[in-house]
Amino acid sequence: MVTRRIAELLLDLAARRWPTDVRDDLRREWAAELHVLAESGRWTKMVGFAMSLAVSRAGAPLLDRSMMHRRARRTAAALLLAPLACAGIVVVSALAMSQVYNVLSMRVSWSTAAQLPLWSTLTVGFAVLLAKYTSRSARHTALQGPLRIALGVVLPVGVAALGLMSVINGSVLGRFVPGVLLWLAGLTLALWAAASLAARGRVGVAWLVGLVGALVAADLAVILFVLQTIPGPGAGPVDPMTPDSVDRISAPLWLLVCWTDWNFGLPRPTSWEIFLITDQLLLEPMFYLACTPYALAYTIRAARSAPAETVALAPTPV
Repeated sequence: MVTRRIAELLLDLAARRWPTDVRDDLRREWAAELHVLAESGRWTKMVGFAMSLAVSRAGAPLLDRSMMHRRARRTAAALLLAPLACAGIVVVSALAMSQVYNVLSMRVSWSTAAQLPLWSTLTVGFAVLLAKYTSRSARHTALQGPLRIALGVVLPVGVAALGLMSVINGSVLGRFVPGVLLWLAGLTLALWAAASLAARGRVGVAWLVGLVGALVAADLAVILFVLQTIPGPGAGPVDPMTPDSVDRISAPLWLLVCWTDWNFGLPRPTSWEIFLITDQLLLEPMFYLACTPYALAYTIRAARSAPAETVALAPTPV
């Protein structure tokens, strides 16, 4: 119809007033609104809508509220669903690992030693797939600023972590709470630093800083849990270690021990100490592992794509 064609031409004219990085998104949103008006038979309103966009003063900001609301909804959905997916990854990976272990236990002698490495490998694989998927939605995030992005990622993760641990442990205020809170605080700082670097275009450094910071946060959380749960050696210099104690000298390795069930050929922790640690602590390190790729990927991609506070309009072509 002629009026539909006129309205589309007016939208094309209006879209040229905007910078190229937002022009396509605006054009799609306006076209969707135009389609709704055309389908409902409101031709006069359709042309008026397109005309109002085309004749707006150059430099006057045009706010497409439907696009803003849709972007906010998509951002909220991604941030709320991704932590639940991370919890699901931990559970699904554990189930898959148990099935593989049942098969291996009848064929090889090292099946028991392969349980934790296999669980960790499956968790990382699924977590990377989730990170790739969620990073696409981060390109159109509604969050602005490194701190808001970091908090927007961490807060839903914290709720999911505390909820999952509470269900598994049967208590809301279990021994896991201090360690999880320490991990969340450290992860927030790591993501804040990574987002700040990514916003300035230093993406490689952002990945390095974010990854190291996230690993340090997880390691400190594991150390805190072990310190408050498993006793250390005797107080006196000549007292031997009790059978159910863990030497603190191996503390930096405890996170990797929970993921690999291995001491990397070092004298500490011993095989018995590894058993004591993994007997008390397994779910939290796996959840940290499942969340880290998503949290870093979303934060860095969102920081690179976050909309600016104000949008400068391109000059109207002559």
